[in-house]
Amino acid sequence: MFGTIRNIRISTFHNIVVLLVFLIAGGCLVFVVTHYIRQNALAEAQVRARILLDRNLATHAYYSHNLKPALFALTDPYRPKDYFDPTWMSSTYAVRELNKYFKSLGTQDYYYKECAINARSPENEADDYERAFILRLNTDPKLVEHTAVRTIEGKPYFVVLRRGEVLEKDCMRCHSTPANAPGGLVRQYGAERSFHRSTGDVVSAISIRVPLAAAYAETNRVSLMISGVLLFALAILYAFQFLINRRLLFAPLNNIRDKAEQIATDERYLGEVIDISSGKELQDMIAAFNTMSVNLRHGRDYLEERVQERTRELQKALDSVKTLRGMLPICSSCKKIRNDDGYWSQIEVYVRDHSDAEFSHGICPECANKLYPDYFPEKK
Repeated sequence: MFGTIRNIRISTFHNIVVLLVFLIAGGCLVFVVTHYIRQNALAEAQVRARILLDRNLATHAYYSHNLKPALFALTDPYRPKDYFDPTWMSSTYAVRELNKYFKSLGTQDYYYKECAINARSPENEADDYERAFILRLNTDPKLVEHTAVRTIEGKPYFVVLRRGEVLEKDCMRCHSTPANAPGGLVRQYGAERSFHRSTGDVVSAISIRVPLAAAYAETNRVSLMISGVLLFALAILYAFQFLINRRLLFAPLNNIRDKAEQIATDERYLGEVIDISSGKELQDMIAAFNTMSVNLRHGRDYLEERVQERTRELQKALDSVKTLRGMLPICSSCKKIRNDDGYWSQIEVYVRDHSDAEFSHGICPECANKLYPDYFPEKK
């Protein structure tokens, strides 16, 4: 891997790194923006769910504290004991019907149900997910609310499940046995549903679903738009930095490389300089290169001068050297040497005239014994 990196030009490697950094930064930005928009969509869904819940709880409160007491007081003198009309006697029925009107007027596919296990109205029967929550409510007194994002029939929803009605003593008239319930209620719903319950049971839960498909689609649209704008901006920034780096950094470096190759292959380019570029670092580098080129040229020229000077000195020294060459005619008796002119001279005179050697005279032991036997007797 590192060998491959070493073989890549610095400009190419720099552009690849910058491009990767831009892409990673853009991807992170898109992810953050998308996550933020989705979180806002969920927060908005929570607000809408809370509005639905508060509106329907307010409807329940109005029925229980205002409408039903007033109507009961008004109809007590002539209302039969087994009379039952859910339109004003059941706030759950009223909320369900109001919700139908609400959905018919709006464009959002909201879901609201006061669900129960074995609900009195089949329209309020809990599905498996809601049933599991109701069962948990009866085993966990601290559980009040559960929220989640669920995909139902291929569409995402923000789901809220909230603790619903807890049976009290006054509720047992309609939920204990069919015999104790108003006859009209039994005729309306039958004798099988929502009976045989106990005081304290959590019999219902409020189930709300806020659709997220439109919000998520808008999130995706915004993300795509941001991605497109970001990619365009990154492309502009990348092209801008590419041109700037090419002009201010890589072009001067290429000039230094080309000039170095010229100097390395042809000494005629020694001493040439490169124009100073902008940027303190490049200015210092190019100034150092120019100084090196000039010094190399000066050194080369001075070296040639020195070589020529030394050559002249050596030639002069050689010219002054006297060398004895060839055949020298010498007398076999007196050892005189005949010169080119035919004259005989002492050997020391000939050598002195044809070389830089000088002679000092002495006497060898044999000659000393021969000439001066009294002073130098022969050694035995």
